[in-house]
Amino acid sequence: MIKEKLQLEQINTDADASIKGIGLQKLRVAERLLRAIIDGKKAIFCTIEHIDDVLEIDVSKSKDVTDYVTEQDKSYSTNFSINDEEIKKSLRIFFDNWYGTVEGSENIKFLFYTNASIKKEKKVGILKEIDMDLPKKPLLQLIVEKKYSEAFPFVLPVFKKYYIEQHKKHTDKIETYEKILDSMDEKEWRKFFDLIEWNFERPNEQEIRNNINEMVKELCIKYNVSNKYTNAIIASILDMVESRRFADDFLEKIVHVSEIKTLFLEFAQEAKIEEKLDPMHTKWDGILCDDVRCLSEKFKNVCVEYDKEDLEDLEEEYVDGIYEQRQHPNVQQVKAYNYRVYKVCNKAIKKFLKKNQNNLKQDEIEKFLDDLTDEAYDFIKDKSKTYNVAYEDRDMIRKTIIILFQECYLALDERKSING
Repeated sequence: MIKEKLQLEQINTDADASIKGIGLQKLRVAERLLRAIIDGKKAIFCTIEHIDDVLEIDVSKSKDVTDYVTEQDKSYSTNFSINDEEIKKSLRIFFDNWYGTVEGSENIKFLFYTNASIKKEKKVGILKEIDMDLPKKPLLQLIVEKKYSEAFPFVLPVFKKYYIEQHKKHTDKIETYEKILDSMDEKEWRKFFDLIEWNFERPNEQEIRNNINEMVKELCIKYNVSNKYTNAIIASILDMVESRRFADDFLEKIVHVSEIKTLFLEFAQEAKIEEKLDPMHTKWDGILCDDVRCLSEKFKNVCVEYDKEDLEDLEEEYVDGIYEQRQHPNVQQVKAYNYRVYKVCNKAIKKFLKKNQNNLKQDEIEKFLDDLTDEAYDFIKDKSKTYNVAYEDRDMIRKTIIILFQECYLALDERKSING
C-alpha cells in the first residue's frame, strides 16, 4: 500500500507546480473520473498534488490487489529530449515513488503526459563523456519503443547523474541513494521503465476541455440531465478536485468516481424541479402590500363582535402555517404557491365585497373563509397537474389564506386591501 511518506527522504516537488500545471492536472483528473463512469468502473479514486501531479487508485473487487497510476502532466510549447529538465525530473519522481513508496511494486504505473513531441537530443553534458555514437533515433523514442539495449547506455548515466545531483541538494547522506542506484541491475531497470507509459503529442488543455465537454454531454443523456447544465457540472467537478487538494488527510484529498455520478443525479433532480417549477414565483415579490393591519384588526374592522378566542385560534393557525412554509426546501415553489392562492382569493374577495357592503357577521366570515379554501384548493389541485406545487393538502391552503390576511396581502374591506 502507498505510504504517506517515503521511507527515503523524498524531494518535495509541490512548489514546482505552476498555476497552469494545476489546471492541466484538474482536467486530467476530471477526464479520468468521467471515463471511469462511462467504462462502468465503480472503484476509482483520484487526486492531485499527492505523490505526483495526478494519482489514480483502482480498488476494484475483481482484482486481488490495489492498482495505482501516478502521472506527470506537462503543457509545453517546446519538444522534449532526454536532456530536458522535465524529463529527468519526472523520471526522478517516478523512481522515488517506485523504490521508496511502493517498494518496487509492479502494481503501480507511471504516466508521462504532454502535448509536446519528442526531439533528438544533443550530445552535451554527460553524454559527451560516453565514448559511443548516439543512436539515430532520439533516446526518448527508443525508451518509448522499449528498445532498452540501445537506450540504456546513454539514458541511465543521464538519469543517475541528475538523480544524485538533486538529492545532494536535500540531504547529506547521499551514500544511501548511491547504493540504491548501484543495486539496480539491467533487469531491475527494465522492470522500472516497463512501468512507465509515455504519452507524447497528447491533447492540450483546450482539447481536453472539449473532450470533457463531450463526455459530460454523453453522461447527461445517460442520467437524463439537460445539456444546459454541462458547464455547471464541469465547474463542479473541477472545483471539487481543486478544493480537496488542500486537505491534510489523504482520505479527504481523494475524489471517488461515485461522487461524480452523484453530481449528475443531483443535477437531474434539479432539472426535474426546474422543468415543473411554476413561473409565477417571479411575480410574488412584486405584489403591493401596504395594509399594515394584522388579521384581528382587519376582521374586527368588519365584525366588531368577532370572538376573541376564535381570533386567537386563527393566529395560531398563522403561526403553524408560516413555520411550515419556512421549512420548505424550495423557496421558489412556496412563492409561486402563495401567488396562486393570493390571486384566487383576491378575485373572490372583490366579488364578495360587491355583494357585502355592510358589516359582516362572524359566521359569514367563517363561511367565506371555507369557500375561499375550497376554491383555492380546487385551483391548486388543478395546477399540480402542470407544476410541482409546494403543498396540495386543504389544511395548508387554509393556513396560507390566513397568512395572506395576517401579512398585509388580503382584507375584507377596501381600505388599502386589494392589489389590482
